[in-house]
Amino acid sequence: MNLENNKKIIIFYVLNILKEYSDSEHLLTYRQIVDKISLIYGIRPDVKSIANNIDTLISAGFEIEKYGWKGCCLTYRNFDSGELMYLVDAINSSKAITAKQAKELIERLTKDCSKYEKKNYMSVQKVDTISKAKNKELFYVIEILGKAIEQQRKVSFNYNEYKITKELKPRFEGKEFIINPYFMVNSRGKYYLVCNYDKYNDISNYKIECISNVKILDEPIKDINSLNNMENFSMKDYIDEHIYMTNGFSVKARLLLKEKKYINDIIDWFGDNIDICEKSHQQIYVDLTVNEQALIYWALQYGEHIEVIEPQDTRTKIKDIAEIILKKYNV
Repeated sequence: MNLENNKKIIIFYVLNILKEYSDSEHLLTYRQIVDKISLIYGIRPDVKSIANNIDTLISAGFEIEKYGWKGCCLTYRNFDSGELMYLVDAINSSKAITAKQAKELIERLTKDCSKYEKKNYMSVQKVDTISKAKNKELFYVIEILGKAIEQQRKVSFNYNEYKITKELKPRFEGKEFIINPYFMVNSRGKYYLVCNYDKYNDISNYKIECISNVKILDEPIKDINSLNNMENFSMKDYIDEHIYMTNGFSVKARLLLKEKKYINDIIDWFGDNIDICEKSHQQIYVDLTVNEQALIYWALQYGEHIEVIEPQDTRTKIKDIAEIILKKYNV
């Protein structure tokens, strides 16, 4: 390659080398940058041109630190190490994507990292131990649903379920669902579409991993506030109340906690939009609004430490389920 004809492109080579091979713990001298450009790109610029290109990059806003004879490095990345570790861990923890999809996402997310930093993030591999969704359309479905929500248009899709073979197959012989999409939620590592099934007048939640053949329709969605019991709808309240993304109605509930320490669990699950009243050391009451089915599941999980005091109907349902469970284990 003719060096004279490619002087303008050398600045991009310098930037690529700094991205890939430098960070705060791995400095590069100008001579080392020359050697790497020669090895990778097949041309050998002089040291002076490297120095000039680095000054140009700094003038253009790139955060490059120079440490005299020790060398230089690119210090700015799209994310700092703590942010990037959090994002990588979130990807690895997700139950909504496959191991292959997680690996590809992490590779793209860490593209601007040095090769030394990439090793740190690629070593955080938990994906093979987590059950991942098998719907290969997942990212496409999320993209299409996002567009439909933005355009406020209805969508049609097939809804699938896992069979005994562990394969996703269409429900109701491939029946097409017409849906009014409102927003998407990531809850406990799973993605859900909060929407209205056009046939009815209430809110439903669909697992996005189970959606296929999604299409945007040329028809506006129903106003969410026009649905049953949805006046002045609040997305935050809905998410706080539906901790398991279950369907159905919400209730005003009162819980009795055995000890103060379980307030942490309450807030972890339901957020801080709750009222707490301590009447004595072992009489701590929590009032909250929550989806009834979600409360039943949660109460069975924490039944050793909490008691649902109100509403009475919900309390009775929990009692009936507990008795069925007891019979199964009462041998």
